[in-house]
Amino acid sequence: MRITNEQRAQEAWEELIMIASDSESTHAIVPPAHEPKTIYRIGYEVLTEHPYQFAEAEFQHEVHIERRGRPDLRIEKYSIRRSPLVKRFGWGIHRDANGKLALVACDSEEYQRLLADPNVKKTPGFRTAR
Repeated sequence: MRITNEQRAQEAWEELIMIASDSESTHAIVPPAHEPKTIYRIGYEVLTEHPYQFAEAEFQHEVHIERRGRPDLRIEKYSIRRSPLVKRFGWGIHRDANGKLALVACDSEEYQRLLADPNVKKTPGFRTAR
């Protein structure tokens, strides 16, 4: 069962979606800019251009419907934990107490601070291999 933004705001907790345990990245890598843009490149651009502006559902809407022009997708089934940014490119995702998302490089002091903070929930990103 997903937690709504209203429930999250009432609980006011933070979360760090950590890089996948099988990620080979030891530092954050900017996804390559190919044409047409990949979904993960669009996601990277959205979160770096607008940190802490979008909740997860809003982020998925922005990436897939607004920027990709795909209103036919069932984005409510998507999970940010599956993102290649978390799996391959060395980016953690911080969800603040308001449920808004921002990228955090795995090799940054901020990532280490969030890992060490006992008040921040740690959630592993999905692994590449099962």
